[in-house]
Amino acid sequence: MGIQPYVVYLSSSAHSNWKEPVKTKYTKNGNVIFVGPCEDHGLSDAMGAPGDTKPGHKLRITQMLNKSDILFGYIPDDRYRSFNIMLEIGIAHAKGKKILFVNEARSLNNEMECVQSYIDQSFDSLSNGLDSLHQIITAPSENGGASSEQSKFIQPSDHLEHKIFLSGSPSSAWENRVKAQYQDDKSVTIITGSRIQDLAEADILFACRTDSEGRLFNLALAVGYANALGKQILFINQGDHYSHAYDYVKPFADGYFTTLDEGLRYLDYAVGIEDRL
Repeated sequence: MGIQPYVVYLSSSAHSNWKEPVKTKYTKNGNVIFVGPCEDHGLSDAMGAPGDTKPGHKLRITQMLNKSDILFGYIPDDRYRSFNIMLEIGIAHAKGKKILFVNEARSLNNEMECVQSYIDQSFDSLSNGLDSLHQIITAPSENGGASSEQSKFIQPSDHLEHKIFLSGSPSSAWENRVKAQYQDDKSVTIITGSRIQDLAEADILFACRTDSEGRLFNLALAVGYANALGKQILFINQGDHYSHAYDYVKPFADGYFTTLDEGLRYLDYAVGIEDRL
């Protein structure tokens, strides 16, 4: 049985530059995959920076935290606000992720007391935190993944896979367009059909209405089910065709788009494919 890599979400100030040396160290190590928010400031702002009405920021961090086994949070100093780290720790804790937290901002020691009940381990230096992370991702076990002690906290992933369920207009043209977009991306699996089990196992619902004709009960049904399961939902209403019925659907979507291209652009961003954005 092969090694099951850990998926580690790196959380820190957007202005710190400690992540690249860490990623480089494990470039040839099959035990770990690093993910996180977008680190390209220009692209991040274009897709929806924090506080923006565009949904890119939420889509990206939610999807990557969903796929992660471990969150490694680091506050290097108190020059920058670190609300994003607290937000991501809160999400990760609720999802049962293992959380390692480093605080080197001594002036924030008292304020950081609030985070202690959310995390598994805390450190006062980056080197100590990274040493602990290294022990986790390199520890041997009979199954090649997490040791029995670590598996109490972590469920290692076979690999990083994003499952996208398609629902909407009966025309195959838009589905084929989505499939073509990801045919060469091994990390993305496109799921079609009407099996409720497939939607339950998916990460993201990509719902598309291609024109103003027809009542897409399947789309509304899928959105309701996916929302209740906590899935991320991207709703594309091509041409922004008005329908009072679809006003019921829009509030339950995490992103609303009026062209298929725009919806695919945000889907790329959510799953971390930045080279074509």
